[in-house]
Amino acid sequence: MKTTATRHEVLQAIDTVNKDHGYKIYLNRDEQKGKWFHFTIKSPSKVPGARTSSTGRNLACASWHAHGYLFDEIFKLNESAVIWSGGEKITIEGGNWQDRNVGSYMHPVYFSETSIL
Repeated sequence: MKTTATRHEVLQAIDTVNKDHGYKIYLNRDEQKGKWFHFTIKSPSKVPGARTSSTGRNLACASWHAHGYLFDEIFKLNESAVIWSGGEKITIEGGNWQDRNVGSYMHPVYFSETSIL
């Protein structure tokens, strides 16, 4: 992912999400390139804020809900921020909370169904 928000704003948003939702998400990638801050978030497996695979296996990845809450917090801190995630441009006007199929056509599983809440 990349955003026009600052590293400080992203870290502040992560702290807020962790406190509000009991998550343990943290920065995995942390790199400033020009005006863009490139980052990924991660979570320990089997805890709130983590996710499972489409087959139910526990992953040490941040969930769809963790990403959505983080984006919401970034927009609260910086209304003019732009976030690029999954090939999609996300702004305060819309684009956040778009669910996608991570399963198959025969056995669809959506990102929102893989979250450990």
